[in-house]
Amino acid sequence: MNGPEAHPNRGYTRADIQRLRKRHRGYQLTLTAEVLLVLALPLAELWPGLLSLLLVGMAVVLIVFLSRYSLLRRSRLVVYLFGGLAIAMELLWHLLRQLDPSWGVALTVPHVVVWVVFLTLVLLRKVKGLVREPFVTVSVVMGAASGYLLIGIAGGLLFTALWVFQPQAFNLTDLPAAGSGAAPDLLKTAPALMAGAMNLLTTAGTALLNPRNVTAQVISSAITVAGQLYVAILIALILGRFHQRRG
Repeated sequence: MNGPEAHPNRGYTRADIQRLRKRHRGYQLTLTAEVLLVLALPLAELWPGLLSLLLVGMAVVLIVFLSRYSLLRRSRLVVYLFGGLAIAMELLWHLLRQLDPSWGVALTVPHVVVWVVFLTLVLLRKVKGLVREPFVTVSVVMGAASGYLLIGIAGGLLFTALWVFQPQAFNLTDLPAAGSGAAPDLLKTAPALMAGAMNLLTTAGTALLNPRNVTAQVISSAITVAGQLYVAILIALILGRFHQRRG
């Protein structure tokens, strides 16, 4: 696709058009997977294993449809590596949490780090790919929206790690409890933490965080700022490329 991308007025071959359609279909499917994950959070609160399955499904979609048909050839193997590692870590983390919660705690940091690195790589590739698109279509806009949601999902994973090590960073009364008189369990609070991160992404705010906890405030600010910077940077890059083409 480098030829048509570098020369927008040049005619496209049938193979170029096929790759373009597959890439745009990937934008649509990645956004669909992320929206389904967000909409299914209330169900994940009832069935704790659902969130892990949704994350694994989203990772598979990102690997297959985003990286495979991406304009960028470099770092594709790195995305495959971290994507496969994120899926393996998610399944292992969930299994260990069921068998022995202490094992799950020990695996929390590498689990979250791998996921955040994977989502960051995908986000960077997505931005670079969107900027190189020859036309701004509905599918391209959907691709941009899917990148925006990835920031909120990464924020939810950061809140998961924070919950394991600093549960006092959250208002326990606003989190779902594991049972009557019991402390909230991570697998049941994870959907609420993900929803809270999405609220911060959209600057709506959340009541889940303890305002007196510095770490919680730093993470919440990072999520909000990252979301706003993503929109501003993406618009600036697309407009800059548009003016460059006109020139």
